[in-house]
Amino acid sequence: MTSPIVTVDRLSIDTRSAQRDIRLIDGVSFDLYRGEMVGLVGESGSGKSLTGSALAALLPTGVERSGGRVLVNGREVDDSAKTCPDDVAMIFQNPMTSLNPSLRVGDQIAEAIRLRHRGMSRRESRRRAVDVLDRVEMNRPAERARQYPFEFSGGMRQRAMIGIAIAREPQVLVADEPTTALDVTVQKNILDLIDTLRTEMGLAVLLISHDLAVVSERSDRMMVMYAGQLVETGSTEPMLGAPMHPYLEGLLRCVPERAAESGELRPLPGQVLSLADAGPGCRFAARCELCTPECMAAPVPLDTMSGGRQVRCIRPNEPVGAGGPPLVSNSAQPEVGGV
Repeated sequence: MTSPIVTVDRLSIDTRSAQRDIRLIDGVSFDLYRGEMVGLVGESGSGKSLTGSALAALLPTGVERSGGRVLVNGREVDDSAKTCPDDVAMIFQNPMTSLNPSLRVGDQIAEAIRLRHRGMSRRESRRRAVDVLDRVEMNRPAERARQYPFEFSGGMRQRAMIGIAIAREPQVLVADEPTTALDVTVQKNILDLIDTLRTEMGLAVLLISHDLAVVSERSDRMMVMYAGQLVETGSTEPMLGAPMHPYLEGLLRCVPERAAESGELRPLPGQVLSLADAGPGCRFAARCELCTPECMAAPVPLDTMSGGRQVRCIRPNEPVGAGGPPLVSNSAQPEVGGV
């Protein structure tokens, strides 16, 4: 197997609250390889966006990496730079707040080109910006380059954001909920575009999403995150066909199409754990029907199973419901926002 483009090794991220540190990301490790798309899924507050931001050295103020390493092409990402490494680009979920409303779209793409090719003239960078808009399948690219973001539809703005990203000629693309605010047809077009660029440019794509349907259709591998920890990883099809962790099984039960087949919609009880209240044991225990006292006594490791699957559970493969009611309260806890 070729060497990974990205290596995340025991990544931990903390923030400070009420005079103490709170661990938002806890010992996350994974690799990304050229030409593959890996989905990172979980509820809001699970830590998906923070993990993606760590790859791009764009952690928000008040949040810092407290442990582990993030390597891109063998070089460690410098958090203090507060700018993406040359080989990494990021697509954000809300292009209207990510694009500069006072600059023409072509000028914003041209700026990204000049950052990659220092010394290039403004005229040449603007010409290349039109080529980039054409590459992301923008109709009338020369005309669109002279327009402002407010003149674009949501789908066009997202294409412009993708254009800025690929103008950097990256090897790694972090797509953070790139289709959240788009209708179904436009969503498919944007995902098709990312897929095409992945193939043409040999990109390693980290697709961050809460939408299991999107991940199931597009990703070669997937990682499931809960309360700052990876709880299951592996190839997409086997994971969706036979989930080993109760959290992934619970997420799949909430998919309307699967509920229609089974005749039952069973939502997950409670909310994502408040990380300020995290105990020593399994972070999913309060919502898990398989919970036992052993689950809450000590940290649960991410074990490697047959076929390379990784699962953080002491009772993998057991059908949910076999363990009776949970032994801890399922009362709703405040969700960690903005993670």
